[in-house]
Amino acid sequence: MKPVSPSKVKPKRIKSPRIVHQHERRSHWWALLLLALLAGIGWQVYSFGVRQGGFLEAQSNRELSRLNQELEQSSAALKEAHAEAVRYRRQAEIEVNASRALQEQLAGIEKENAALKSDVKMLRSLISGDNGSLYVRNLVLQPLDEPGRYHYAFTLVQVLEKVDVTKGKLLMKVSGKLKGKRKRLDRSEFSADGEKVLKLEFSNYQDVSGEIALPEGFKPESLLVEFLPRNKELKKMSKRFAWDDALAPPSAKLPGADHTEE
Repeated sequence: MKPVSPSKVKPKRIKSPRIVHQHERRSHWWALLLLALLAGIGWQVYSFGVRQGGFLEAQSNRELSRLNQELEQSSAALKEAHAEAVRYRRQAEIEVNASRALQEQLAGIEKENAALKSDVKMLRSLISGDNGSLYVRNLVLQPLDEPGRYHYAFTLVQVLEKVDVTKGKLLMKVSGKLKGKRKRLDRSEFSADGEKVLKLEFSNYQDVSGEIALPEGFKPESLLVEFLPRNKELKKMSKRFAWDDALAPPSAKLPGADHTEE
């Protein structure tokens, strides 16, 4: 065996062994445990945030849905209230117009009543005893759309002061020509009710109105109005009116009547 030359021998670096202390290993474990704990806490916080966010979103959606429903109900109630207000306003306008028309009508009636009272007073001052105590006032004949049909209106006035209630029968007769021959029609022949007389009972005056239906081809010339009183103090009244003199335009407004045949 050959001896080894000292020059050929390579020196080796001798590493001293590292001494690992027990407390360093424990520090690593604690660090890992702390990281795991933090990760768990972070996950819990994240999960809670997700759940809380979803809960708040659902709650917000429910609240939004409730508010939208209340808004729809409020809008519907507002529309109904607006429609009701429009109806009330229209009703108020109708009532105001009706009240105005009624007031005008009442004013006209009061004016006519005052005129009648004035006429009665004047007539009473002109007459004596029981002669001429019944009168026909404001007789008007108005043509209707149908040929041979007329609307009539007049007022029967009794001016005798000592008679409280006047009772009697009213007769009407239309005289004229039919096919060139003279003819007279009783009330039963031209009135809607077919009655020959009309029973009346009144104090100072009585408004009378109705319709006259003449036969085809009949040419009216006059209208006779008669009243047969049941009161002993009163005498029969008979007044004839020329037909053409009593005619009024079709558009004329006739005075109101307390008694009509219809």
